Amino acid sequence: MTASLEDAFAAIERDGYVVLPQAVSPAAVTALLDRMQEVQAARAGAEEVDQPFLNRGHDVLYSLQREDVVFARAFTDDPLLMALLRRLLNDTWYRQIPGDQANFIMRSLIGRSSGPAVLPLHIDSFIPSSGALSFSCQVSIVLEPQTPERGCTVVIPGSHLFDRYADQESMAQAIPILAEAGDMVVWDSRLWHGALGNTTGKSRWALIATFTRWWIKQNFDMTGTLPQSIYEALTDDEKTIFGFCSRPPRDEFERTDIKSGHDQLKARVEDYRS
Repeated sequence: MTASLEDAFAAIERDGYVVLPQAVSPAAVTALLDRMQEVQAARAGAEEVDQPFLNRGHDVLYSLQREDVVFARAFTDDPLLMALLRRLLNDTWYRQIPGDQANFIMRSLIGRSSGPAVLPLHIDSFIPSSGALSFSCQVSIVLEPQTPERGCTVVIPGSHLFDRYADQESMAQAIPILAEAGDMVVWDSRLWHGALGNTTGKSRWALIATFTRWWIKQNFDMTGTLPQSIYEALTDDEKTIFGFCSRPPRDEFERTDIKSGHDQLKARVEDYRS
């Protein structure tokens, strides 16, 4: 059954998360998983990076927005998700872009597969808050079955309003999110969540994007490192989501407002640096 915008928004307000069943078609899931495994194979010989604590022992593919437009478009092509994110994250006072279009941005885009270690409860908003407004959300497209044995995500419903950092004693009360390939899981980044250990030896890939309000710093320099070929494939709405309308100006002679509209978008990525 397809969730409505109002039901999805109400679930996130109340519980901090919502599952959108079968939001992605089986064919699209297969294509995304195949492409992700190609990226993993291509990076296998690359120099290892220093993993953040929470990612150690798990397979993580960073900056997938640089690899193929299909990864970002798996999110931006979904009308319900985009409407939900506009409702959650758009800035009402961002006047340079019409309110029925996105002014939120993507903070990161990764692939992740659970390893054998338990992922501790944590928040991804960096600071807790019990405010009525969300300022950051994760969206996970499930590409392989998410079960307890396979290291599924666990959450503490309602914890996005606790106004404090996660404590590990609460793991005993965490509930598992059981999801099938093609399901989409959306949660407020303040939600206490973690993952069980994957005891099967099988992968559990998911494609995970973090979306935030326009003024939050991105994990990587998306606007400075995006390949031109991918930039040209993006719509103006997608360029906004990648951060091109809210990147800081070089100086006051470029512009004096950190917010800009589609009319300020440039033809080439290198034009933003020159």
